[in-house]
Amino acid sequence: MASEYHSDFLGPVDSAFYYVDTPKTPMNLGAITIFDGQLPYDELFKFIDSRIFQAPIYLKRIVQAPLSLSEPRWVLDPAFQTSRHVFHHELDAPGTVEQLRALAGHLVSGMLDRDKPLWQIHHISGLEDNRTALLFKIHHCMVDGLSAVELFTLLLDLTPDSSPLATQKVFYVPPPVPNPLEILASNVTKEIPFKVSVLQRLGSQALQLGSILTDRESRRKTFAGLANLISDNLTPIKKLLINGTNTGRMTLAWTDFPLAEVRAICTAQHASINEVMLAILGMGLGKYLENAGEKAHQDFVRVLAPVNVRSEEERGMFGNRIAVLPIDIPLYLEDPLKCLQRVVTYSQTMKQSRLSHGVDMLLTVPSLVNNFAQPVIWGFAPAIFAFLAHTWCTNVAGPQNPIYLMGHKMISSYGYFPLNASMGIASVIMSYNDKISLTVIADAGIIPDVLEIQRCLDKAYLVLRAAVGISPQEASNDDLPIEAHAAATATSEASPQVVDEPVESKAGSSNNSLNGNTSAVEEVPPPKQAEPTELQPPATPVSKPQRFRIFTEEWATAYKEVINSSSAYQEASTQWQAGAVAFIMHASSEHGFLQDSAVLLDLHRGHCNSAYTLPPREARTRAQIVLEGEYEDWIKALTGQAPPIAMIVRKKLVLTKGSLFNLLPFTSSAQELVHCAQKISESEQSTGAQRMSPD
Repeated sequence: MASEYHSDFLGPVDSAFYYVDTPKTPMNLGAITIFDGQLPYDELFKFIDSRIFQAPIYLKRIVQAPLSLSEPRWVLDPAFQTSRHVFHHELDAPGTVEQLRALAGHLVSGMLDRDKPLWQIHHISGLEDNRTALLFKIHHCMVDGLSAVELFTLLLDLTPDSSPLATQKVFYVPPPVPNPLEILASNVTKEIPFKVSVLQRLGSQALQLGSILTDRESRRKTFAGLANLISDNLTPIKKLLINGTNTGRMTLAWTDFPLAEVRAICTAQHASINEVMLAILGMGLGKYLENAGEKAHQDFVRVLAPVNVRSEEERGMFGNRIAVLPIDIPLYLEDPLKCLQRVVTYSQTMKQSRLSHGVDMLLTVPSLVNNFAQPVIWGFAPAIFAFLAHTWCTNVAGPQNPIYLMGHKMISSYGYFPLNASMGIASVIMSYNDKISLTVIADAGIIPDVLEIQRCLDKAYLVLRAAVGISPQEASNDDLPIEAHAAATATSEASPQVVDEPVESKAGSSNNSLNGNTSAVEEVPPPKQAEPTELQPPATPVSKPQRFRIFTEEWATAYKEVINSSSAYQEASTQWQAGAVAFIMHASSEHGFLQDSAVLLDLHRGHCNSAYTLPPREARTRAQIVLEGEYEDWIKALTGQAPPIAMIVRKKLVLTKGSLFNLLPFTSSAQELVHCAQKISESEQSTGAQRMSPD
C-alpha cells in the first residue's frame, strides 16, 4: 500500500534544482579533498559502508508520477548498495595535480543516475607526494548545507585517532518503490498538508518582510538596495567571454591563499573576507578578458551570491532555503584598493537591504501551482538568471584546525558548484586550516583554458596584497605547530576570525549555511589594538581565580568573569552570533549530583552577557545550542583532555539542539572556553580525571 513506504516531499527550491538538472548543466556540487598518505580503497569502502546508514537521506532516491502529476519525493531505495556509489580510480604515473584536475573535470560532468540515491564518492590513488584524493559528488536537491555536513561529520575526525567502524551495520528491507498509481493515491492525502505548510511559510515570510518595512532604518536600507537593483537593470547587461552555450564538459582549476594574509587585508581595508575574495575574482576576470581583447566590452561583472535564509527553527524543513543577491564587481580599475572599496560599498548595501527575504518568497511561490506546470515554470529560471548576471560565486566556511579521515590528515579541500545555463564559470570560496581557496568551475566549450583564469587570479591577489602593503612574513603563521595557531592568531595583526558567517545571520538568523552549504558572507573586522608604549602604566597583576565546584551558581558567575577578561576568547569569538549555549550534565550520585544540572552562557561576539544555572528543561528552551553529557565527559572537556568539537563528533558530548555546522568554524573559540573553565573549575578535576579511562 502507498501508506507503507516512507516519503518526504522535496522543498520548493529543491524541486527547482531537480527540474533544471540537464546533461549540459548538471546540478551537482561537492568537493575535491586531498589527504596525506595512501588511503587504502578497501578500508575506506568498509568505513563508508559501516556509517552511511546513519545519514538516511543518502539511502533515498526520488520518485514522481508520470507527467509530473505529483510532487517529487524521497523514498528509501530498496536496491541501495554502497558499491553503487563509491568508486576507485588510479592516476597513471607521475600522478600530477594536472592529471587530478583532468579526472575531476570528467567525474563532475554529467547527471547523476536518478534511479538511485543522488551521490557518489570517488577514491583517487596514485597522486604524487604520497597523497590520496577523494571527490564527493552530490545533487544540489539533496543538500541543504546540513545534509552535506552530515556526511562529512560521519566520516571525518578532528584528531588523528581513527574512529572505529560501526559496531553493527544496520540492515533494512524497505518496501518496493511505489508504482505510479500508488504515488498518485498517496499524493491526494499528503500533498494538501504540504501545500498548507508552504502557505504558512509564505505568511510568516510576509510578516517578517512587513516588520522590516515598518521600521524606519530597515525600510531605508531596503529601499536603497531596491534602488540599486532597479538602476542596475534599466539597461540589460552585456555578455562577456565567460558567457556562451554550455556543452556539459566541465573543467576545474583552483588556487590557495594564506588566510592570515587575507585577514590582514580585511583589517587594513575594513572589508569582509568574502568582499576581498570577490574583488580578487573581479580583478582576475578583468585581466583574463583584457588578455582576450575584450576590455572595452563592459566594465563590470555581475555575480550572483547565494544567501542562506533558513532560521534555526526550520532545520530539517523545506529542504534548501536559499535566496540570491547580485554583486557588481569592477573589472578594469587600475587601483586595486578602489576596486575593493567599490565591492565593499555595493555588497554592504545589498546585504543590509534584506532583499533576500523577498527573493526567497519569489522562489517559494511556484511550489503552490499545479505539479505538471512546475517543470515549465522552473525551465525559465536559468534564462532569467542568465539575463540578470554573468556568473555565480558561493562561500563555504570550514574548520580552521586540521581534520582527518581514518587517521590521514586532510591537506586541502576545493569546492565546486553547478553552472547556470549560458554561464561558462562558477566560483567557490572555501576556507580550511588557515588557507582559503578559490575554485573555478568552467564549461570547456566556453572557457578553453581555465588555467589562464587561475593564473590571472593569482596575479590579482599579489597586486592587491602589494597595494595594501601586507608582508607575507608578517601576516602568515603557517610555520607554527598546529597547537600554537590559537595563541598566534590571538596576537596577530590580522583579524583572527574564522571565515565569515552567512549574511542573514547578521540580520537575526541564528543559522549558518554549508553547503555547504552555500551563502554570501559578511565580516566586521575588529579595531586594531594599540601597541603598548612607555607612557602606559604597567599591567595590573591578575589574581588567580578561586576554584568552584562545576555546574554551580558560583562556578557560572566566575566562568562569566573569566570569559570576559580573556582577550584570547574575545579575539577568537568576534564572529559568534549563534546565541546562548547551555551545558547540561546528567545526574551522577557518585560525584554528588543527584539530578541533572544545567548552566546557560549567553555568548555574543566575544562577550558573555550572563551565565547562570537553571533547570535543564528551561535550558533546552532558552538556549540556541545545547550540549549534554555525563560527568566524566564534562570533566574531560573542561580540563582540556579532549577537544570539545571532537567530543561532539564522537558523541561523547551530545549536541541535542543546534547545528554542528555552526560550531565547526569555532574550534579556537571552543578551546578558549576550555582554557577559561580550567581557571575556575573544581580542584577535584585532577583526581576525577585520573579515575577516567582514556577517550
